[in-house]
Amino acid sequence: MKAAVIALALLAATPAYAQEVPAAPATAPAAKYSVQTTTLGQLADNPATRPIFAKYFPEVLNHPQFNEGLSFTLPDVVQYMPDIVTPEILAAMDAELKAIP
Repeated sequence: MKAAVIALALLAATPAYAQEVPAAPATAPAAKYSVQTTTLGQLADNPATRPIFAKYFPEVLNHPQFNEGLSFTLPDVVQYMPDIVTPEILAAMDAELKAIP
């Protein structure tokens, strides 16, 4: 019995060897800008995104009621301007927005 207690005490006193923790898998950073999540106000106010916004949707940017929709995203605007805000143009603009560092 005494030997078991001594063995247990020695085991408890022995330092545990550190095990290497596996590194987390590298993931691509999320896109900073997107037609799905970036609001019209953010697109218009940002010097990096405004030229892209003006290139694809000058009608939206220059619309008389633009200031009323600053919290909208482009998909929100589709219902009001379906012939201007098309899926093809949204996809092209989204690709350019996602390329911004």
